Amino acid sequence: MKKTVTALAGILVFMTLLDGCAHTSQGEIPSIDLDSTGAETQTFEAQDERNSTAEIVPQDTTVFIDEKLDENLFISAELKMPENNLYEYATRLKSFDYDKVQEAIGQNAEGNLVVDDGNDGFTGGSLTYQRNDMASHLETYCSYAGEMGLADDRDLSFMSKEDAARRMQSFIGMLGVGGELEALDVVAMDQADFENVKKTIMEDGDYQFLSAKGYGNDTFDEDMEVYQIIFRMDVNGIPVYRNEPNLRQTSERFLAYPAAVTVLLSNNGIEMITMMGMFEPCEEHQNETAIIGEDGIKEAIMKKFGDVILSSEFRAKNIWMEYFPLLREDSFTEMDLIPVWCVEFEVDGQSVEDSRYSIRFNAITGEEIS
Repeated sequence: MKKTVTALAGILVFMTLLDGCAHTSQGEIPSIDLDSTGAETQTFEAQDERNSTAEIVPQDTTVFIDEKLDENLFISAELKMPENNLYEYATRLKSFDYDKVQEAIGQNAEGNLVVDDGNDGFTGGSLTYQRNDMASHLETYCSYAGEMGLADDRDLSFMSKEDAARRMQSFIGMLGVGGELEALDVVAMDQADFENVKKTIMEDGDYQFLSAKGYGNDTFDEDMEVYQIIFRMDVNGIPVYRNEPNLRQTSERFLAYPAAVTVLLSNNGIEMITMMGMFEPCEEHQNETAIIGEDGIKEAIMKKFGDVILSSEFRAKNIWMEYFPLLREDSFTEMDLIPVWCVEFEVDGQSVEDSRYSIRFNAITGEEIS
């Protein structure tokens, strides 16, 4: 089965579980640059300061590390340090106001809306909206087109892709969700695109089950235009964990909910929204602190593997920073957003996509998170 269906199924599973910090006020909606791979950095002032014994690393630097750490343990990866020292934040999964969400949706508010208002003691941070039954079909077509390269990267006539992203950014800002939105991917489709994708998907053996769900009978208005926009949340210009790559949960407890937003916006309005792992705006943070750099990361990797005789070759190939929403041990909704270094490994020469082996280390203490 292709990963499109897997991803959609994963969303449906998570939507039954979730509730969801960077400091973004409702009155100030940050703009995004769809053509830029970098995120704007926002500096948060610390209310308290302390002397830190953490490793002090020159800021805004990029180095390439290529060396042998131990027998069968290597590192060959680029390391980019953030421009500023970072904060840890205390927050909780988002509690949505149903009436406020309906008002924000506007003209299409008659659709099916489900919000997690925080009354469930175990989950939160989720919101789903579907204008009608056709919306889920449109989502499938857009996801398939994006994966298979069947849709061009272009502006539609009713609105540019940048304006579409900003409109949805403004919408989510009205909901008081924590974080700074960044558009990762935009799929643009019109009637001809939908007809082409429908034909292709119906001929795809992995998707034959969709015939029983009525996809073969779908028709599309002549003037139909739809954007599918996939967002992630950033904190201080650092991406928040969104389940990429797979998280190795501990057997003792659930560690985190991924933060992700997907919307469908058409020339008729909002068609679909799925939000998971959303959290409240950060109003409380701990002290600003320096993070570990090259030496600290190598030390953390060695601590992980140092007492293990490796029969396979492990090579750290990708290293990046993200904010990790670590759930507190006694709660399903309270969390600490902590900066972590993500290290992705090749195992015995397999690509990182095939090996799917990654470790997250606390970027302040070097402690293994997952």
